[in-house]
Amino acid sequence: MAHNTTHRDQPDTTDAIDSTVENQRQRLNVVTQETRFVLIQNILSHPQQLPTLKELDYVNPSKSKSTIREHLEVLIEHGIVAERTLPKDQRKRDLPWRFYGLTDVGRDLLEEMGLLGAEGTLRDMYEMLETTDNIEKYAQAPRPDDESQDEELTGSDALAAYIRDQKRDLPSVDDQISIVTALYEEEIGPESEGLTRNEIAERLTFEHSFSTAINHLVDLDVLEEFQPPGLSTYAISERRDQIINGEVEKTVQEEIERLIDDMVDRLDSPMRPGDGEYAGDTVIRADGGRRTLRFILAEEFDIRPDKVESYLREGDQLSKLNSAVDAIEESEVDKGADYGRVIFRHAPYRYRLSEFAMSLAEEGLSS
Repeated sequence: MAHNTTHRDQPDTTDAIDSTVENQRQRLNVVTQETRFVLIQNILSHPQQLPTLKELDYVNPSKSKSTIREHLEVLIEHGIVAERTLPKDQRKRDLPWRFYGLTDVGRDLLEEMGLLGAEGTLRDMYEMLETTDNIEKYAQAPRPDDESQDEELTGSDALAAYIRDQKRDLPSVDDQISIVTALYEEEIGPESEGLTRNEIAERLTFEHSFSTAINHLVDLDVLEEFQPPGLSTYAISERRDQIINGEVEKTVQEEIERLIDDMVDRLDSPMRPGDGEYAGDTVIRADGGRRTLRFILAEEFDIRPDKVESYLREGDQLSKLNSAVDAIEESEVDKGADYGRVIFRHAPYRYRLSEFAMSLAEEGLSS
């Protein structure tokens, strides 16, 4: 019986050893990836060895904050780095409370690799680093004690948990969480000027419609949708590529005259003696007729060709200008470069985390 028991136990012991070796190998692969190895060096060099995301972002200017966060999550997942938070009663609004430090497993691994011997050198290098006042304030901020634990979800974790609870069945829930996490990490809160939808889209990659995700977050009162003070509508000269509020009428009249000049000078040129086709920018039709800018506009406005000038100079010139340019661009005749539409654009809505979202992040959510 003793022999049989030993025979049964042996594979279990071998499996356990193999599992330990495999875990160690995986951790080595995780640590030696270039960006993650740099982050570990950043942690070791930090005066308190508990940097914030903002500090890690500062010392890695070639990496985006989202990239740094993704690599930290990998290190956390493999037990090499741990996220540490101050207890709620020790937090202050203008100081950080979320930090990243090596675990005992992480330190043991680095020691086995012979990397902890460079700890002093790394700290000396940090001392020579030129920092801003804000980064220095973050570096000197209070850190949690070894015993400090926070059993509640806080920060972006609380926001993510709330969104999943409210919108768990929606395909865009991960995109919603990505948006809120990015805004929280970049401190786009109630006092911020906010971001437009395009600015949000430039920061993230979305699996689904980011506009749909934003709409759901507004519905949850996690995002505040607003227009900044000032003008809500802008008049723009396409030719000048400028905002022309206050000079719309003058600009429209100028564009009309430029269009008329182009029509007369470029498209109304007579046939030159001896030529078999019309001079200027005309198009010869299959029936032998010609299509000039004048005839295109006459057809567009259903008027006689000789009435085009007077028609454009009367009445609602803004509408006529834009309709004329549309008709020319849709025709077979090239539009001149000396005139263009005058269009109106509404100031885009902006988005920021709401008071409710910040309260949820700061006060926490029971897990």
